[in-house]
Amino acid sequence: MLVTMSNKELHRLPVIQAVIEKRLRRSDAASQLQLTKRQVQRFMNRYRESGADECSSL
Repeated sequence: MLVTMSNKELHRLPVIQAVIEKRLRRSDAASQLQLTKRQVQRFMNRYRESGADECSSL
């Protein structure tokens, strides 16, 4: 299956991965991505459940 991601989504993925790996705080990621901490948490949950494919749909 081919998944296409926008530039915004491509930038989002390494930031979410950094939060999951505890190299970046959720609040810092939220600020960097111009999202709320809750939205970052949702991205993290979806990434953990389904990987990068599902993160592209947010």
